[in-house]
Amino acid sequence: MKPNVAILLAGGTGTRLGADRPKQFLRVRGKTILEHAVDAFEQHPDIAEIAIVSHPNFVREVEQIVEQRSWKKVKHVLAGGKERSDSSLAALKAYKGRDVNLLLHDAVRPLISAALIHRVCEALASHEAVGVALPAVDTIVEAADQYIRSTPDRSSLRRMQTPQAFHNTLISKAYERALADPKFKATDDCGVVVKYLPEVPVFLVEGEESNLKLTYKEDLPLLERHFSARETQAAKEGMKVDDNKQFYLQQYSRRNLREMQLKLLDILIEVRNLLDRNHIDYWLDSGTLLGAVRHGGFIPWDDDIDICVHASDMPRLIEAARRELPPHLFLQSPETEKEIRLPICKVRDITTFIVEGGDDFSRNYSKGLYVDIFPMTSWPSFPAKTSKKLARGYCRANAILHSQHRYSFRSFSEFFYFGAKRSLISLIWKLGSCSLKKDKYYSNILENSGNGNRHLASTIFPLTEIDFEGEKFKSPANEDQYLRDLFGDYMQLPPEDQRGGHAIFYCTDLK
Repeated sequence: MKPNVAILLAGGTGTRLGADRPKQFLRVRGKTILEHAVDAFEQHPDIAEIAIVSHPNFVREVEQIVEQRSWKKVKHVLAGGKERSDSSLAALKAYKGRDVNLLLHDAVRPLISAALIHRVCEALASHEAVGVALPAVDTIVEAADQYIRSTPDRSSLRRMQTPQAFHNTLISKAYERALADPKFKATDDCGVVVKYLPEVPVFLVEGEESNLKLTYKEDLPLLERHFSARETQAAKEGMKVDDNKQFYLQQYSRRNLREMQLKLLDILIEVRNLLDRNHIDYWLDSGTLLGAVRHGGFIPWDDDIDICVHASDMPRLIEAARRELPPHLFLQSPETEKEIRLPICKVRDITTFIVEGGDDFSRNYSKGLYVDIFPMTSWPSFPAKTSKKLARGYCRANAILHSQHRYSFRSFSEFFYFGAKRSLISLIWKLGSCSLKKDKYYSNILENSGNGNRHLASTIFPLTEIDFEGEKFKSPANEDQYLRDLFGDYMQLPPEDQRGGHAIFYCTDLK
């Protein structure tokens, strides 16, 4: 396989941005835009070498950054020219005759992800020319003299991004022909191949909305928001944003996600059949219900299943599971495994394995793939804000009391403060349950109500049915209102950098 060489095109002067220096030298999150972009390729296992093409007036400044950062893969800092194509030609000259793949990337796209780089490199194994594109979301018109001339069919239009990648011999040949054309003018390298080597197909891989190009000053706040969202997601996953040591693990998870989802579906079907045989009501909850409504099955990036049952039915469920579940499935609850801290019930497949961020390997409990079963009960009719404040306060106190502590004055103080807080909230809740109506609202038992959400009982009952992955399962009576209670505008997809599951690692077959 040919080595992959990343070419960072940093030849701009910042005129459109209106800055006093090129935009690639602006700082975001403690690093220049250029550094963010180079880091993405420097840390990527698919990239063998990097070259940076700079405006001639700033070559020395780029060289100083390279010296300070001690990047191992950066082999060349090259002087570009007036046009973007001049920068591409400078790279082609530096790699003339070498049997490599060239990935030409705008240095002012600092948010390029490891996954996108991998998709491009993977496509180069079977294609000579690879572009990155997203569907056009706005209506595009062809105009002349301030009037619309035509409206192209949007379904065939794409927004091009970078990197644009090629076998070196191919892109060199395309530019050789282009330079022989006195009318040659290009804004991107794929366009050069399409025009001067029309017989060569340019394969497109899906781009990412977060792979933004810094062009105007209005783009800076948007870049900041995307960096912030990426850092927030990375913090949840327990890793640094620029830590590509997790790359192969993440690729394994994505590659095997569908297999995992189907294994979870098998568990859910067994649980459904068990509940139906024993006349125990249940309904799909949270992301599982959202997936059923919005996608007809799993949310494409989701890796768990949630259902609810009446808290009063939990003893019957535990006994039925003990009698009737097949040998490879195990119902895990505080009653069946004393190491479990929270009153959540899970049906686990003991022939599988999963690691999540909250797992404690000092505790001996089953860690197979699972379906979550949440006990639900009626709530006292407190005002909405009071109800949410009490539920959140109780769960926060409970979580702190159940977390691991070192012996210190602070942990000693926390034990008494949060112990008293939990007891007080519990007393208020019990008094409310005795004195206020309890048939209007329904939600998780207090110990599991960290978000404080509740539903009108009429939103849930009487139960109905919904399709999930081609199977019928029970669902709330008013699925729309149920999901709005949980997520607000649930039909709006989250940003790409917030689409992820809970698992760090999983294995679908230990046998």
